[in-house]
Amino acid sequence: MSRSVRGEGMKEWTKEKRAKRAQRGRSMAAIEQRQQSHFGWMDGCKNAKRNFAESSFCGNSKLFFGAKSRPDSLQKTKKKKKSSTNPKKRGRMPTGCCAKFDTHVLIIGNGPAGIALSAFLSGMQPFYDERHPHQNAVVHEKLLANYQLSLIDQDLSWSSNLTELSQSGRPLSVLYDMLVRPGADMGSVDPGSLQWKLDKSRDVPHMVIGETKIGGSWNEYDPEMLTVSFSDWMDMPGFTMEQWLGGRPLVKRLPSCAVASYLKRYVENLRIRKKFHQFFVVSSIKKVEDVWITEGTRSTDGRKFVIRSKSVVVACGKTSPKTLQLPNEENCSSRIVYDVRALKEKLDATRKTLSDVENYDAPSTSTSAPVIVVGDGVTSVDCVRHCLERDTPVVHVIRRNLRELRNVTLSRLSPMHYSEYTEIYRMMIGRSSHKNYQRILEANLTSISKFHVEITTPSECIQMPYSSIAVCIGRESHFSKVFESPPSFLDYRSPDDDTLYAVGSFAGDHFVRFLVGGCLRVAQHLTGTHCTNNNVIDKTPL
Repeated sequence: MSRSVRGEGMKEWTKEKRAKRAQRGRSMAAIEQRQQSHFGWMDGCKNAKRNFAESSFCGNSKLFFGAKSRPDSLQKTKKKKKSSTNPKKRGRMPTGCCAKFDTHVLIIGNGPAGIALSAFLSGMQPFYDERHPHQNAVVHEKLLANYQLSLIDQDLSWSSNLTELSQSGRPLSVLYDMLVRPGADMGSVDPGSLQWKLDKSRDVPHMVIGETKIGGSWNEYDPEMLTVSFSDWMDMPGFTMEQWLGGRPLVKRLPSCAVASYLKRYVENLRIRKKFHQFFVVSSIKKVEDVWITEGTRSTDGRKFVIRSKSVVVACGKTSPKTLQLPNEENCSSRIVYDVRALKEKLDATRKTLSDVENYDAPSTSTSAPVIVVGDGVTSVDCVRHCLERDTPVVHVIRRNLRELRNVTLSRLSPMHYSEYTEIYRMMIGRSSHKNYQRILEANLTSISKFHVEITTPSECIQMPYSSIAVCIGRESHFSKVFESPPSFLDYRSPDDDTLYAVGSFAGDHFVRFLVGGCLRVAQHLTGTHCTNNNVIDKTPL
């Protein structure tokens, strides 16, 4: 073959190769363009989803419950399917709500009370376990008769006729505690008489909103503070503290940070996290005809929200510390604290400031101005203890006399499990002493200035310098102010409106071990029930 022929063939082969390469380039460009278009649409969906999440409940509650849609240019015509009349096929239970309600039940408060009630409304069902009969013969007989039914479906009003239950004024709360922790006050570790089943078909549509992270006030306590209640007294329905820890804890009392972590894990374990909404601050609750309208703002961004519900449950605790109500108290606020955590931070900051000053010959803390601790409860004892641990002098102002002090809660705490409290309690009643501790009984703070306080007793008026004041006289709830008129509650329900409820501290149950029983009672109310003669509750539609 001549060279000219080979040259012409090479040219043709080169042209074909270049043409194929160009075609491949155009194809790749088309593919890339389609990918950009596709991922651009996905990014648009992601942005829409993000904007949708940010706007949930903001300005208009319909934004949370409305359907998401694509841009008009991307709309696809689909044949509308006929909706099923069977609520189970639609993935939800009948709510009895129409379009004017955003949810059937709104729970305000995401602490232990709100979490426990949400568990019951999400299908957590307690049943009497006949394999572990309760030691009380009457209780055993009553519950055994309907052991196949959940306690939520039973009429438990007979509990108010039992002396050991009715004395507390909240028989169902005590009954629940007896069934879960039989003989707990006597140190017994016998297994409980309840077994749990999670039935999602019993789910009642509800929402839980709170001002803090899940766990409520337990997120705000001093993380090193040990609980007064034993660890198993903090159990939520169906998933215990022991199950969370993977075994029985070696110590009876756990730090508050452990309780906060347990409550968060509980919500995740029951898969009810989507029902909880954090940092929602309620400013107004009112009823218009048969609709409860709850308004407020999100503390994270200040956006407003409006939620319409058929029922409202107040589950927020007493989160605001009580003040002394003295004329100059606000002006001296930089030297006044109202909880243990703030006092520890102030004491530690003072010590660090002094240690950072060069060539500073710090005077003995025993001769410096004392910390004034006002109150005679557990929180005041914690404050006293932290002062003494830091060699800081403390003056303990106690309003009770010696006789009254012998009947307070501190007097009933076991030295074996509450040694830090019983030691200081002995100082309070004069049975022991400490070089940095001084008590003043039957006393009140009557005046505060920038550097001095006035302490009044029945016999004298004492002027005293101070470094800080720790006010530990209890907590209160200002939540009643969000209602048009302050509500009252009987059996956890308002006698004026049977769609308004309260649980937890707001209803008078201040310990976790008892408030779960109150949540059980409210769950009975909310499932729409009325009692019949056979200790069985006849269910009616929501």
